[in-house]
Amino acid sequence: MQQALEEADLFTLWLGRRIEATIAGDGSLEQWQDERFASQAHELFLERGTALDRVCLSVLQSDDAHLAQEWQFKLLEGDASFAQLAPQSLGSSRDSGGHLGPVRLEVLQAPMDRLVLRSQPGVIQPPLRLPNGRSIVLRLDSRYPAQWDDAMRRDLILRLHRQWLAAVIETLQTSPPAPGATCTIPLP
Repeated sequence: MQQALEEADLFTLWLGRRIEATIAGDGSLEQWQDERFASQAHELFLERGTALDRVCLSVLQSDDAHLAQEWQFKLLEGDASFAQLAPQSLGSSRDSGGHLGPVRLEVLQAPMDRLVLRSQPGVIQPPLRLPNGRSIVLRLDSRYPAQWDDAMRRDLILRLHRQWLAAVIETLQTSPPAPGATCTIPLP
């Protein structure tokens, strides 16, 4: 089973590279991507707005809502820090002293994303219950508003390119062309 999955992944990777080589032709793939996705990238930037902001957080996570409440009280009273409580926490912030980020707001799960959006830096938030049943205590440490610069432009162009390529590959895999047939790649 594992080998079949690895072979499918290798085929998908090979197919993606063949498609990219075909569409780029004699030019560069980056130039082709710019020509096809630059205007969409700017529209996506405007559409996504604050979701593209980056944030740094201090986070503690527990399956026990009462423990999360206790953590909040300890943090508010100055009896403990996020770093001191992190070894008791669950999740990736446990290994980083309670710190998370910088991450884009869009990668945070709901309702955590909304809480962070309305948080002020430095303010410890009351415990929040997540859909997975865990409770978190967090503090927004810093927020970096998204900027329309070369790095953001390139990142969004690559995102749009990957989405387009995944859709093309999925179409080819669900409706493969007959052997020897010419395959048409739908361009964006």
